[in-house]
Amino acid sequence: MTDLEEFDNSKDIETRKVQKLGSSSLFITLPKKWINRWNIKPGDKILIEISDDGSLKLLAEKIKLLSNRKTIKIDIDAIKQPIPSMVLCLYSLGYDEIVFESKKQIVQKEIEDLISTTKQMVGAEVTEASENRVKLECLLDAEKVGLESLLRRILNIISKKVDGIISYLSGEQPKDSELTQQEDLRRVYLMLLRHVVGSKYEVSSNLNKNFLVVMNAVILLNISRLIDRIDSTIKTTKLNEDTPILKEILQKINDLLDEVIMSILFPSMKRVSNGLNLINQINSLLQSFNDKSSIIYTSVVDIVSNLQLALENSSCTLFLEDMPWIERNFNVVK
Repeated sequence: MTDLEEFDNSKDIETRKVQKLGSSSLFITLPKKWINRWNIKPGDKILIEISDDGSLKLLAEKIKLLSNRKTIKIDIDAIKQPIPSMVLCLYSLGYDEIVFESKKQIVQKEIEDLISTTKQMVGAEVTEASENRVKLECLLDAEKVGLESLLRRILNIISKKVDGIISYLSGEQPKDSELTQQEDLRRVYLMLLRHVVGSKYEVSSNLNKNFLVVMNAVILLNISRLIDRIDSTIKTTKLNEDTPILKEILQKINDLLDEVIMSILFPSMKRVSNGLNLINQINSLLQSFNDKSSIIYTSVVDIVSNLQLALENSSCTLFLEDMPWIERNFNVVK
């Protein structure tokens, strides 16, 4: 059998004529064999994936839910790694059912650590635990949680941390617990990884943008740790004449965070330009800082450096969009 014959047997190829509906809409009918096989009914949702090569892929939502459950079974005797350290990676990779098996008795401490670890993973729970087998299931469909929503939640958590420092510098009492904020940030970050890295139906044109999103999420985690360092430092040292400058810098950092996130979600030259202006303003304020050897100063410098890198990542999304000032494949012979 030739390669061409194998291809013809593996796929049914049908031709459809594009028809007109109303004044501006075009439509084609769905293949009857496909409708009958998957029991498609009026009102059912159909997912449409648009590929760069000009092809369209249709997928019934009910088929997706039933047939695309990602499962994995791991022999922990062979891999010889702690279960909790593996499960975070597998969750991020989008697995819905994770089974760990051993010929030996699984140490109870590992099961307890696993249950504790699942508290970081939204929608995950241990559904089976015996002497030789542990099963974890994730009930979260990460694709239903919007990327924009997750990034906004990361932004809100970090912004609250900055607001807390500003409140303290103003003599007010911060509202939210630092530990709770850090736990929330970790959960949202893992959800974002699962959404991007573990996506089952990723459209190829979005891959580059999603990688940039993950890169910025890692940077935001690092910024969060730097903000925590500033927070702990100002609460254990005597405030000095740099306090007014620090408050102004932190307010501009919050504005810059917003531009970084929004410019990757909604590519905009204006937002990138605003971000660059804010970086210049912050750097100018840093020149007026008196104690340039302090932990606070060096931490702010690191935050600005990280935000500048994140803004550069965000600006890359401008070139992933079809903009009037971009011409693609201009040297292709037609």
